[in-house]
Amino acid sequence: MRGSRPTGATSPVLRRVVRRFRPPAPGSFRLVRFIEIELAEPLPTIPLQGPAVVEILATLHGQPLGKLAVEIRDQPLPPARLQEALDLAIGDQVKAHLHRDGIPEAASRQWAGGGAVPPCLRQLEPGADPALVSVVVPTHGRSAQLAACLDSILASHYPAVEVIVVDNAPPDDSTQRLVADRFGANSRVIYLREERAGASLARNLGIQAAGGEIVAFTDDDALVDPWWVSALVAGFADDPQIACVTGLTLPIDLDAPAQQAFELYGGMTVGYERRVYDLQEHRGDTVLYPYTAGVFGASNNVAFRRAPFLEQGGFDVSLGPATPAFGAEDLDAFLRVILGGERILYEPRAVVRHEHRREFSELYWQVFTYSAGFVALLVKWALADRRVAADMARRIPRLLPAALFATHRGGAEANIGAYPSELRWLERLGFLYGPVAYVRSRVCQRRAGVRTAGGRRD
Repeated sequence: MRGSRPTGATSPVLRRVVRRFRPPAPGSFRLVRFIEIELAEPLPTIPLQGPAVVEILATLHGQPLGKLAVEIRDQPLPPARLQEALDLAIGDQVKAHLHRDGIPEAASRQWAGGGAVPPCLRQLEPGADPALVSVVVPTHGRSAQLAACLDSILASHYPAVEVIVVDNAPPDDSTQRLVADRFGANSRVIYLREERAGASLARNLGIQAAGGEIVAFTDDDALVDPWWVSALVAGFADDPQIACVTGLTLPIDLDAPAQQAFELYGGMTVGYERRVYDLQEHRGDTVLYPYTAGVFGASNNVAFRRAPFLEQGGFDVSLGPATPAFGAEDLDAFLRVILGGERILYEPRAVVRHEHRREFSELYWQVFTYSAGFVALLVKWALADRRVAADMARRIPRLLPAALFATHRGGAEANIGAYPSELRWLERLGFLYGPVAYVRSRVCQRRAGVRTAGGRRD
């Protein structure tokens, strides 16, 4: 949820500055078709239609294994050539998945849709008395997208789900009418209003109203897969130290150049391998770990154990969309888990599909606010904990050359287009504004007398 904006959260001056960045020149991006292929079914022929570059998401038993880009110029891509490209790109991942399932590679096709349930999905089936899971969806004036989001949650294979819709600073009654008219007969859908604008405030209200032992979050511009809730729940089962489970967020489509630019920026995908994070033997790979909390996931695909998360204050209301700090409330929650000595599990079987912004004006504001929010997060923790401040002081100088002078972010994908210089300039602008953003947000919260995460009254 990115729409709501309280007084002071958005400076018209900043908006004007960001609007001065023009979209890349026409032709800077190659049009891309984005398709999904299920490897347990016969491979299709990819026809000659539309863009020559085809980005393929390969799944096996509905679980994403990786992406590859192929170019189709003069003739359709037949199954044999597609198989060669898949073997080269993700052949090892396919073999590892089949090995874990105990399925011979030659027999993998028998597990296609309509056949027996493969072992990897049987593992996600709940027991006879499944725990209730509360899914909180904050929203602001996007009833059409919200309806699709709620439909996807209610189609979950997990049988014990309640959905809490939090209408945040509603501009009208369209969301309330949607929930009443379309979902009013469904006792699993609960409607709440949070008049004060702010995604963190909305999520915290949802947590307080939740009846589930586990509370999960997604956004109104996202669609969840049928096994999403099951995969999040399964992530908590093996290790009591796991306080948070995140999942894989993929694009719904890549039809617009701005959507492709967001993927070049880094998108929301953080990998296809299951991974545990903590401060001991499961440390992340980034230079600034664990402060580069984006490696853990995002707030549109996450679950927490409700009671301890609520005791810790939930999401920090001085961070997040519709605050002067713009974002990073999810990263702050992740960091609090790790620095508190607990673990985060990244579970790529928990899949959410996100509707990326289609206009460059929206993308530019998103990139600027992401960068400002990230630095606001660093400022918050440096001010709150001297040990964290000293640790950052040792490591941040190593990152400054890349942050301020590199021409593009690491990991930009090939075959789509050149990394837009506008994104780098907006990142730098956000980095520089981040400290100001955090100070402004804390001042606003202090004036409002709102409790931040951690229970302090400012």
